[in-house]
Amino acid sequence: MLSSACLYTACLLQMEPVNYERVKEYSQKVLERQPDNAKALYRAGVAFFHLQDYDQARHYLMAAINRKPKDANVRRYLQRTQLELSSYHRKEKQLYLGMFG
Repeated sequence: MLSSACLYTACLLQMEPVNYERVKEYSQKVLERQPDNAKALYRAGVAFFHLQDYDQARHYLMAAINRKPKDANVRRYLQRTQLELSSYHRKEKQLYLGMFG
């Protein structure tokens, strides 16, 4: 049975504009009680992605993909997260080389 926090999180994702801070909070509340809840893991990953915390997004999305390996939505967000992290690390390396190279 779905908890009220899980249902509320699903509703938040349907709103425009989406309040990703709230989605993150409610997803984490669900995960406190149900740490293997694939939907809550996915929603937390999406929230962290949109809040530009790509390390946390990857953490939650990897956990979600381990539970639902064929889920196209999870795969898509994980791929987007990996691209953002790669871009961030590339820029960081260029900045470092510009300063010390």
